[in-house]
Amino acid sequence: MAKFFLYLKEWIWDLFVNGIISSYLVHFKVRNIFYYIAGIKKISVKKSAIHARCYISGKNIEIKEGSYINKECLLDAKGGNITIGKNVGIGYRCQLLTTNHSYTDKKKRTGKVIASDITIGDGCWIGAGSIINPGVTIGDGCVIASGSVVTRDCISNGLYAGVPAKMIKRL
Repeated sequence: MAKFFLYLKEWIWDLFVNGIISSYLVHFKVRNIFYYIAGIKKISVKKSAIHARCYISGKNIEIKEGSYINKECLLDAKGGNITIGKNVGIGYRCQLLTTNHSYTDKKKRTGKVIASDITIGDGCWIGAGSIINPGVTIGDGCVIASGSVVTRDCISNGLYAGVPAKMIKRL
């Protein structure tokens, strides 16, 4: 019976957060207030924006003032923390993933869930369609080119691009 209530709680969260709140019918300023009510306590409610159709898994999210997350992004904060600094722009359809799986079991490569935090420093721009993998720290002032897959830490003030993302030049 306890499992049933756990699933019910997750279903209600999904319906409320990823259905109703993420709708185009809800203005982003109102959306931030609803996210706060839903338990995501560390959103700079007045000075940041999460636009429509973003999928949020988990409450371990901190978004500092002046930052925005564009439409249709995925924030997987179920296992690890996602920290987004001040004045960060996250482009359309980006994915921030804090979880992965152990793949050591031959019979089931999607084994135990492994979680690691993601940190994005102040003043960064994450281009559309980029993927930030678990455990990555992106230093202040970085630009991640559209479609990049970030698998390792990025030092401050660098332009990164590619799959996997590599530094192209210092900014």
